[in-house]
Amino acid sequence: MNLYNHSDWARFRDEVIKLDGQRCVRCSRGRSDDVVLQVHHKRYIPGRKPWEYAHSDCETLCKGCHAEEHGIIMPSSGWLLLATDDLGDLNGNCELCGTALRYSYAIVHPGWGSMAVGTDCCDKLTGTTDASEYHDMMLKDRGKVKRFVSSPSWRTLASGEESIIRAGIAVRISETEGKFYIGLGPACGKASHDSLIDAKIRALELIDTGEAANYLEKRRHKELARLRQRDAKKVEARLRAIERP
Repeated sequence: MNLYNHSDWARFRDEVIKLDGQRCVRCSRGRSDDVVLQVHHKRYIPGRKPWEYAHSDCETLCKGCHAEEHGIIMPSSGWLLLATDDLGDLNGNCELCGTALRYSYAIVHPGWGSMAVGTDCCDKLTGTTDASEYHDMMLKDRGKVKRFVSSPSWRTLASGEESIIRAGIAVRISETEGKFYIGLGPACGKASHDSLIDAKIRALELIDTGEAANYLEKRRHKELARLRQRDAKKVEARLRAIERP
């Protein structure tokens, strides 16, 4: 006999639905919305009949939400954003709607698995605006980079170096044998870049992340320590000269 045809199950099912206000606990729709209400067991105990549970062990779900819960159809909610990726161009496709995308979002659902989707689908499935906020931030960052690399504030020095001052830091970019090097203040960098634009983009990253300021501050402290040590040696030498008979 199918236990879900038993009168005790029918009674228990009606009690759970009544306790949940005659509505799906996920989407809040009820029979007045032309949906079928079902009772879902949140846990299963071997040997126990469907109606031999506490009411709190069960919940009312509409047929659609119940199917999502059991992985019969893809869940439309409960997804989590794991990671974001800038593909550099329209090099990917949303696994949900097929739209070409540049910004890819890895999302996961405990009852379904993971997939890569676009901005709109990510926001819809996760119920957040994390993807659209990330997208807006990336667009602003790209605009900032474009303005920086093409800024009229760049000057060509007599040495042939490209120079600009940003956030109080003097940036110089030099070229040697087809490679481009970044100089910050009096310091000359050793890392090479394949193009002038690559070097300018990296220079902006160094300044905006605070790496450039931290590097120059450490360099300043190191130079001050060297000068103090040199002066201390001079004073010591003078004292020795005075003390000589």
